[in-house]
Amino acid sequence: MPAMSEKQIKTEDLHNYPFDADIFRRTFNRYVQRFNTIFIVLVLLICSPFIAYAIAWYLGEARVDVTGFLALWHAGENLLLDLGFPHIVFGMFASGIISVGHFAFGLISVGGFAFGVISVGMVCSCGIISIGGMSSVGVIAIGYARAYGVITIAIGKKDINPRYPSGQAFGVVAIGRRARGVFTLSYGEEGEGTYQFSPKRQDAEAVALFTRWFKKFKGAFVLP
Repeated sequence: MPAMSEKQIKTEDLHNYPFDADIFRRTFNRYVQRFNTIFIVLVLLICSPFIAYAIAWYLGEARVDVTGFLALWHAGENLLLDLGFPHIVFGMFASGIISVGHFAFGLISVGGFAFGVISVGMVCSCGIISIGGMSSVGVIAIGYARAYGVITIAIGKKDINPRYPSGQAFGVVAIGRRARGVFTLSYGEEGEGTYQFSPKRQDAEAVALFTRWFKKFKGAFVLP
């Protein structure tokens, strides 16, 4: 059965056509691969100061001379102050308008555990816009293992612990391996939602919403 072209049918009529779950899953995986690349690069770039500081701290605890690195670190801090960024706070426990630390609290926070309006955490994060390496809570929340919020994306592919499966998204609009909410886009059949787009169900409202955002999913509907 040939896949349908985007011009052959209207988005609101897609759910009336035969559905191919294998094409759907392959399309989902391609989107996840692209998103994973962007997600990992973004988190590493934003968290690079914290990563560098954590490595220096560990080496210092191991009695390795890191005075050169620390001198460079403080020179960078002073440069930021000179350039007019007086509100950036670095430290193991950082709190400020812009904070970078193992535990970071602020308007913009970056760290292992981050809490703020915009938060990026290598382990977990909580904020209005929240990106967490493992778990995330926010109005817009993106996490690898779990995400909770209004608009949530959980991109996890492999389960680190079978008891706590990855890719669990809980929200009004939820996208993940196992999404639960009102409008849900799920890779597997474990997801639940009022309106679902998944191998288990293709509700008209969810299909119309998600194929507008991710047009390649239209290819999962085939000509009779």
